[in-house]
Amino acid sequence: MKSKAFTLIELLVVIAVIAVLMGILMPALSAARKQAAAMACQSNLRQMVMAFNLYAQDHDQKTMTFLHGQNSYWFHQIAPYLSAKDFKNDPDAHQEQMKVAYCPTAHKRRDATAFGTAIHAWRFEQAEGSYGINLWFLKENRIYPEFESANYFQKFSDASAAVPVMGDSVWVGAWPDDEDLMPADLTGEIGYPGYPHPPGQHMQMGRFCIDRHKIAVNVGFADTHVERVGLNDLWQKKWHKNFKPTAEIETQ
Repeated sequence: MKSKAFTLIELLVVIAVIAVLMGILMPALSAARKQAAAMACQSNLRQMVMAFNLYAQDHDQKTMTFLHGQNSYWFHQIAPYLSAKDFKNDPDAHQEQMKVAYCPTAHKRRDATAFGTAIHAWRFEQAEGSYGINLWFLKENRIYPEFESANYFQKFSDASAAVPVMGDSVWVGAWPDDEDLMPADLTGEIGYPGYPHPPGQHMQMGRFCIDRHKIAVNVGFADTHVERVGLNDLWQKKWHKNFKPTAEIETQ
């Protein structure tokens, strides 16, 4: 009577076939996960931009002032519009209410104050997140007067639908300008793109210019739509009132 067991050669063939199939499927699964994360990021970002829009509608189209401390920064102010009222008054105790502030690919960090990277969130003023705001919307900036006052939007309604409001970022916000340089490092791991202290001009776009979604970032616009923007194309958007979109970008 012949044995019905597998021979060693047959077993090795089966293992080899499984290995080949895994090699084919794993990249596809990885790509699917990244695509799902990117879509979730866009959904989160759209909610954040809508909350900012609703805040402006409730304040005669005026946005919040540029303030630090006392739970008064922009992410505290829009929290009630994201069903996170408790977060505004006690961020540390209610951080879970602001899950929408994270891109799924950005890992949380618990440092007292920390800059983000392409794969890490930032932490500032008892809050965490992975999106930064276009600070040209926060017109009352008395802390950094070196940024040209004529560039600010006096009201949210002064911005066209195509003006970026918020996007993937290594920090809470930035003042992008058409003369800003392209960061030499797109991961944010080597130094902090666009953040010499005090904040320097010609470096601000670096806060948004990170490789978070395959050499691109997600950006939310004034009409609340969100799109994937290639890093070179960031300079093609009109970030402030006098921004001159350009394709000629210099690197740090």
